[in-house]
Amino acid sequence: MAANKRERLLLIGAIVVLLIFAGDRFLFSPILGPIKARNQRIAELKQMIENGKMLQGRKDAINERWAEMRQRSLPTDESAAENLVLNSVGTWARTSRLNVTDMKPRWVTEEDMPDKLEVRLSATGDLAAISRFLYEMEADPKALKLEDVAIQARDEKSTQLTLESRFTGLVLKEGNG
Repeated sequence: MAANKRERLLLIGAIVVLLIFAGDRFLFSPILGPIKARNQRIAELKQMIENGKMLQGRKDAINERWAEMRQRSLPTDESAAENLVLNSVGTWARTSRLNVTDMKPRWVTEEDMPDKLEVRLSATGDLAAISRFLYEMEADPKALKLEDVAIQARDEKSTQLTLESRFTGLVLKEGNG
């Protein structure tokens, strides 16, 4: 009889464990899953509110920076923008004593993005001239970004180098912000 009682206790224990597992699987998890997701979404929204409050506090500084960026962008008129970049490249080349051998501007227009003037430039000079040219380009306040640079030696001693670069200029129109 003791074995029969033990079997009955084991069976009751197994059924209880099975009911707990089934309850967790089919009752608690479906209830707690959406609650956890809702709590996570609430935490995300609270973080977004905090970020919004922080941005509101910095509104004047952000607007001032945006106005400065708009002033530094290239003109919306394509020929005026190309002329401005051409004059800037000429100034940088004279300052650095770099010989610009080729310059090809082209306009890049993407949907929902500001227009860009992309310029491919080839030039020759020594390392000091190329370094100075790149410095002048990066130090210029215009909205220009150096995208690619390749420098190759033209002679055995690497005294004469060739610069191949690509840079872009940003055009912010009234609709871009």
